[in-house]
Amino acid sequence: MKKGKQVLKPGEVKERFNHLHSERATWENHWQELADYILPNRNDINVVITPGSKRNTIILDNSAIQANELLAGAMHGLLTNPSTTWFDLTTGDKELDRLDAVRLWLQKQTRKIHNVMNNSNFQTEVHQYYLDLTCLGTSSMSIEEDDEMIVRFSTKHIREVYVSENNKGVIDEVYRKFKWNIRAIVAEFGIEVLEMSKSLKTAWEKNTNIKFEIINAVYPRDVADNNFKDSRRYISQYIICAESEKQLRLDYYREFPYVVARWTKAAGEIYGRSPGMNALPDAKTLNKMTETTLKGAQKTVDPPLQLPDDGFIHPIDTRPSGLNYYRSGTNDRIEPIFNDARIDFGFQAMQERRQRVREAFFVDQLQLGAGPQMTATEVLQRTEEKMRLLGPMLGRQQAEFLRPMVSRVFEIMSRAGMIDQAPEALEGRTLDVNYSSMVAKAQRVNDMQTIMQTMQAVNPFVAADQSVLDNFNGDIAVRVIAEGYGFPQEILRTEEEIVSLREQRAQAQEQAMQAQQEQQQTENAIKGVPAMATMEQAQE
Repeated sequence: MKKGKQVLKPGEVKERFNHLHSERATWENHWQELADYILPNRNDINVVITPGSKRNTIILDNSAIQANELLAGAMHGLLTNPSTTWFDLTTGDKELDRLDAVRLWLQKQTRKIHNVMNNSNFQTEVHQYYLDLTCLGTSSMSIEEDDEMIVRFSTKHIREVYVSENNKGVIDEVYRKFKWNIRAIVAEFGIEVLEMSKSLKTAWEKNTNIKFEIINAVYPRDVADNNFKDSRRYISQYIICAESEKQLRLDYYREFPYVVARWTKAAGEIYGRSPGMNALPDAKTLNKMTETTLKGAQKTVDPPLQLPDDGFIHPIDTRPSGLNYYRSGTNDRIEPIFNDARIDFGFQAMQERRQRVREAFFVDQLQLGAGPQMTATEVLQRTEEKMRLLGPMLGRQQAEFLRPMVSRVFEIMSRAGMIDQAPEALEGRTLDVNYSSMVAKAQRVNDMQTIMQTMQAVNPFVAADQSVLDNFNGDIAVRVIAEGYGFPQEILRTEEEIVSLREQRAQAQEQAMQAQQEQQQTENAIKGVPAMATMEQAQE
């Protein structure tokens, strides 16, 4: 029997954390510099900043900050828009998904999950998640069960998070190091933790605000362990670093409670790289150019003066309407040292750098260009083109962020009894997630356009021979188009209803034909009576 992974001892957790910390050390200076110029509310990665103090003291140009916020906001609206359902549950089998009962059940559970997430703190946390992702390249969020909101989300500061990949390149270990005061520790872990350490007890008795370091380690168990009582696949340990390492709490999870996404990843690296890293050189250069240009503008507006060492009565008055006296008979003048300054060149050079920053954050792809008198169709087509351009860059977010997040929320809701009983067709089937966000819809629109273009192309043949339509299954075409555009299943009739409706229509048509035939026979009979009477009179 294969021996399962045992729970680590507190000292082993600290040792594992130190190893991950040393692996991450080379990234911290890079992240600090990125945060200094692009994400100042996170620029305490390897420095200590007093709460409430200014964080943007070195920034003279905020172009990179605004571009990062634009990209993060666009991802929020495109991927996880709160006003629209941005994902669909699926079995992975298109034929099974198209069964009326299955599709109706899937859509209903999708709306439930969407409502739970909107009623939680997801929308407030996910924006910071995107800001971290687009600037720092790596962002993490915890997903916990909650008695009030069902699900509770929390975006973690990159300063706290240390991760490790498994053999498949999937992050399955997260170690967090953070600081709490004694009141927060007791509120979370109970009063009994005071017996673990003399320093904890002293801090509680004196009611001090001293903060203690805590490590939270989340890592997988070995699924081959026969000691499993259930499907709790992950271990979560809380270790306090006070005097000596002590375990505060041991938990188990059925699903990995973190989602950690990278914008893109270089071979051999664990942490991600970001648009902010591409924009950083231009952001730093732009900051320096702004400083130089401001100095040049100041010299132009209030230039240094050159004047003779004799002839003027000092001090020189440079205020507006100031009067300066000089000896008569002299031609000496007060003149600026620089009289040909070209600060406009500095502004032009800065504008070019700003454009490069915008390009690094895909601002041009996110904003719809203003065309002359664009029609609604042209606007839609341009939007779809931009969404398709962004699609490949967002593919990693679907795999590392959206899919595991929705799966985790689904399982939490299922354990809470909030998921309806599945139809028989789904017995033993696992579910997956498809994305119906604006990006995903834009990518699927091409399939819908293919159907419409095909139907338009065969119109001339249909006009010549109506039997050409026998090549197409109109019912399936309508359902494929409705599915592609995310049409609600409740509005569509089921196949049984369609069959019943057509049978009723056929019966009604048959009855109408019979009634017409009977009416025609009656009319013929009525018309035939006078004719027969005339014939009988003629025979007499």
